[in-house]
Amino acid sequence: MDLKEKVRAVLRSSDALSKEEIELIVETTIVEAFEKGDFLLKEGQIPEKCYMVVEGCVREYLLVDGEEKSTAFYTEGDKIAAYTNDGKNVPSRHYWECSEDCVLTISDQLFEDDLRRLIPRLDAIIQQVAMEKLNQAKEEWSEFVSSSPEERYLHLLETRPSLLNRVPHHQIASYLGMKPQSLSRIRKRILEKKKQGVE
Repeated sequence: MDLKEKVRAVLRSSDALSKEEIELIVETTIVEAFEKGDFLLKEGQIPEKCYMVVEGCVREYLLVDGEEKSTAFYTEGDKIAAYTNDGKNVPSRHYWECSEDCVLTISDQLFEDDLRRLIPRLDAIIQQVAMEKLNQAKEEWSEFVSSSPEERYLHLLETRPSLLNRVPHHQIASYLGMKPQSLSRIRKRILEKKKQGVE
């Protein structure tokens, strides 16, 4: 499957766009392949591009006192954006690093404005998706601050199980707000509970 066809497959997974609108987006969008370890953005750089993950996983993290703190993992269908609509050039505090070999669409504010003119209802679709993502982020944050470390891990296991096989152990631990040793103990404890349940 070529890169453009992979974009079609991702866009078809949503019922929001017509076949003609999907083709218009696919034919005008830049699609590139990136290797594991490639950086899309580094701390201090001005975010000028946004991306959509067609295939692969991108990690977002901060450096705090020299230690990496994972803040997000973007996988198939997720949009990665940091520029603002008010035109302010604010340097990024984050890094975006490909955790796997990735296929991504690449766009900027001008491209998205042009696309909105070509597909007028796209603005409403984007706003709806953005609102859903914002509400999801709020719920996840509320869940995070009110949960124990074990509950956070179980929630991730329930909502994004594939992530546990795609991302290194220490990065998952950082994302969940704990040390790798703590995550190992939690996983061991859960496994022991499952064994006892079987017995």
